[in-house]
Amino acid sequence: MNGINNLPLFIITSVIIIVAPGPDFLYVTTRGVSQGKKAGTISALGISVGLLIHTLLAAFGLSAIIQASRIAYLAIKYIGAGYLILLGIKTVMARDQLFSKYEGNGDKKNVFRQGILTNVFNPKAIVTFMAFLPQFVEMGISHPIWQFLFLGGILSFVAVLWFGVVGYFAGLIGMFIRKNQLFQNGIKYLSGSVLILLGLRLALKKE
Repeated sequence: MNGINNLPLFIITSVIIIVAPGPDFLYVTTRGVSQGKKAGTISALGISVGLLIHTLLAAFGLSAIIQASRIAYLAIKYIGAGYLILLGIKTVMARDQLFSKYEGNGDKKNVFRQGILTNVFNPKAIVTFMAFLPQFVEMGISHPIWQFLFLGGILSFVAVLWFGVVGYFAGLIGMFIRKNQLFQNGIKYLSGSVLILLGLRLALKKE
């Protein structure tokens, strides 16, 4: 596409960024192990939609405004941290088995929505998009929005492929573990603890 610098390098770098373990990887893995391969795959779709939202924010300049405003940045940071901690607490406090909770369409929507929100309220994603995407858009073009959308679409596509595989195989592993009631309880507390720790790490990490 015209207006884009070094597309092959962008694709290679996108793969490295997505594959590198981070909060999204841990979230999808946790969902897959605790709730099954469908939940892992759907959470991967949610993460990818969150990346598309970040693409839109970067394309229209809102990310730059948020990044420049310390208050806005911290607000997103603590909202995201609080959301992860809340999910973790709900997981730990769940009375029923996590796998049985995921049978209905409503739960599919919840997993999908949670994947989106987990990614959208990750302030590091905002900074990454603002620092990464502009490097591959030619300076001086009149309307760079389409270039941002194209690059963000590639990044999201890579993400859905990678996290989809991660979530699917995490779900397969979880199927064997969940056959034992003791392991089920262990998964519940481990999954909830991981989400809580992710939230605390995001809240307490110094910028």
